Amino acid sequence: MKALRFLRHPLIESAVLLILLSLLYLRGIDRIDFHRDESHWVATSAYFEAALDADFIQPEWMTTNELSPGLKKWFRSKVPTGLGSLEPPNDTWGTNYFTLTQPPVARYIIAIGRRLRGYTVQDLNPPWRFRVSDSENVAAGNMPSEGLLHSARATMAVVSIASGMILFTVVSASAGSTAGWIFIVLYAGSPYLLIHLRRAMGDPSLLLFTCLAMLTGMLALHTWEKTRERTWPLFWLALMGGCAGLAGASKLNGLGLAGAGVALGWLIALYPKGFATRSERLTFAFAASAVVMTTTAIAFIAVNPFLYPHPWARTRAMFLLRISEMSSQSQNPEWGLSGLEQRLAVIPRRIFEDHALIHSGWINALLGSVGLIYLVRSAWQWLVGKGSSPASPALLAVGCVSVLPALTTPLDWDRYYLFPIVFLSSLIAIGLGRILTGIYRRFRPASPPS
Repeated sequence: MKALRFLRHPLIESAVLLILLSLLYLRGIDRIDFHRDESHWVATSAYFEAALDADFIQPEWMTTNELSPGLKKWFRSKVPTGLGSLEPPNDTWGTNYFTLTQPPVARYIIAIGRRLRGYTVQDLNPPWRFRVSDSENVAAGNMPSEGLLHSARATMAVVSIASGMILFTVVSASAGSTAGWIFIVLYAGSPYLLIHLRRAMGDPSLLLFTCLAMLTGMLALHTWEKTRERTWPLFWLALMGGCAGLAGASKLNGLGLAGAGVALGWLIALYPKGFATRSERLTFAFAASAVVMTTTAIAFIAVNPFLYPHPWARTRAMFLLRISEMSSQSQNPEWGLSGLEQRLAVIPRRIFEDHALIHSGWINALLGSVGLIYLVRSAWQWLVGKGSSPASPALLAVGCVSVLPALTTPLDWDRYYLFPIVFLSSLIAIGLGRILTGIYRRFRPASPPS
């Protein structure tokens, strides 16, 4: 028992956690199956140099218009005239397929990792061409070199280790250290997560900023609970908005995290202590909402020079292009999910069986339900001032806005289930952790009389 108490010291616990995650996430990176989208993410990491260097010389492929004639015509009918021509100008940050298809933060992170390993723009591959065969792409040099791909993947593995440590902190704060360590077993032992959180793509970056948004949201609730000072919760909510903006600048669906920040601001306003009048509550709630939305927008725009000329119009264009692409991709019978009946048949099976660490739907559903009930109850107890952890409402709010969009996807792609799998793992860990804690308390030996 003394050894266990020693391990529970925060520094020792963090060190053990870091070593465990590093051993599992940094080993075997080269054995992950190559995904053709990784070629695009690695190639477009050149936008990091483009953002830093006013004299950046763009690779030839950056000026190549990848939009089909039909899509260009459709865009001209949908996008406001302020957007300008769809034909990419000589400017690197002009309107072209690469600036429209993805925001740049994940590209920046990949670039930082490869630059630390000595890889420059001159070492980058051109992006994969999906209309020609794999062999033609390899022959054309569109496959990243072994070392370049390894450096990009290792960077994303480090990002995912950081995400795991933040999730451990939040789950432990919500339901105890037993739940936290169970989560780490699920997070580090999942073949699904070990693939998708180490590929050189946008998902690890999106998860990191989602976790940071959750952590800052928890701190906003915590500081309000402890101090009743309005400045500090607004400060942490401002940071949460910034994290939401960077999540959206990793992949567009990350912008939904702003909704979680707004919800947490309203929870603070509804907290039973700290406001004298209803007017004060409403004033704080609207102020918190404005702070979150403003910092989200600032962070989202600031990191993406493509948005500077017409932020609203060009953001709208990015969403329209993604919707159009998903609509087209969903026509493929191997990918598309058509109708409610097919969704109900496929999506629960993917989440609770196929991609879960334990391929038992009823076990995962049962433990996940126990965890969800505990989380909702704990969040409610915090709201009514009964002393539960502020981690619970933060985890619940961020989980809802992250998971629900994934459940409406028209595409049955493995990586689109990332957030449902991560948050189901959290719920399973919380559920199993509370069950084991309850059993231990029920049967632990009585303390000897002093």
